[in-house]
Amino acid sequence: MFLASTGATNDAAAETETRLRYRLIYEQLKTAIERGRIVPGLVLLEGPVARVFGTSRVPVRKAFEMLHEAGLLHTFEGRGYLAAAPGGRTHAPVRTPLSDAVLGFDTAPAPLDLRSTSERIYHALEDAVSNGIVFGHFRIDETEAAEVFGCSRGVVREALGRLRDLGLVEKSAYSHWLCGPLTARAVAEDYELRALLEPAALRTSAPHLPESTLEAALAEIERAIDCPASINADALARIETTLHVECLRYAPNRKLLETIGRALMPLTVNHAFFQAFDIQPEVGTLMEHRVVLDHLRGGGFEAAAIALNAHLQAGRKRTLQRLKVLAVLPEPALPAFMKRIA
Repeated sequence: MFLASTGATNDAAAETETRLRYRLIYEQLKTAIERGRIVPGLVLLEGPVARVFGTSRVPVRKAFEMLHEAGLLHTFEGRGYLAAAPGGRTHAPVRTPLSDAVLGFDTAPAPLDLRSTSERIYHALEDAVSNGIVFGHFRIDETEAAEVFGCSRGVVREALGRLRDLGLVEKSAYSHWLCGPLTARAVAEDYELRALLEPAALRTSAPHLPESTLEAALAEIERAIDCPASINADALARIETTLHVECLRYAPNRKLLETIGRALMPLTVNHAFFQAFDIQPEVGTLMEHRVVLDHLRGGGFEAAAIALNAHLQAGRKRTLQRLKVLAVLPEPALPAFMKRIA
């Protein structure tokens, strides 16, 4: 009885959360269109808008439907919707990479954190584990984590299961959740694996990359190169994810992508490094990203794969150097549910 009741409560909470997300997305886009902050005719696609809001496509789809019913979005022969001109008039399509500014949020309040409770817990655990494994070996206490986040152990367990899929945590023979230590050998092995597999994945993914994804990635890297001081650790992590995850995701070999996904711990080292020192990324690293993306835009898929391999080889050296620097820093403050083992 208790489990059934809890399940019903969770389902209701999830439904309320989804309703809240699409309503908030609807209100923010409605206000931006009505006040002319969104260019008339701007092509709005579910995926890019979902990324701006930090949510899934489902609430974005519902918000689009409501905006269409209200006459603020129009359908056309292409994919997505067109933002209406003042008075609800139709305008010719305008295609540009979507961002906070393009969606009219540069002068409005920043979009709210619309992630579900489980998503927020997952990312909080990921941050804690990522910060800890650079400094040692830890056990994660499920019960204490549930108390910290104010949720059930099941939610914590689900999040930890996702982190296990990424290779960030593991379960011991006694069913304890463990993480770390992240060693130079582990980093080197991950890079060796990635240098073999990522270029192969890019070759098969590149022909299917949506133009909007590629243009948005290029716009993002250009902004970073023009103003590296504006790129913090989190922004750099997003740039890395774009190249090493988003650009590979259309490869048809799912097992290949899963293997690559379990070898991304070096990104954790880089994030911890830039977070610890609060410094801007090297322009040379950003230029390596742009070379890959430029080749992809020009249809040079083999050249892009070769450039990606060169970027990974250079990245291996940089990351191992950063790991040495981090090893001499004092351990950061970690959550109480992370218990040091060694």
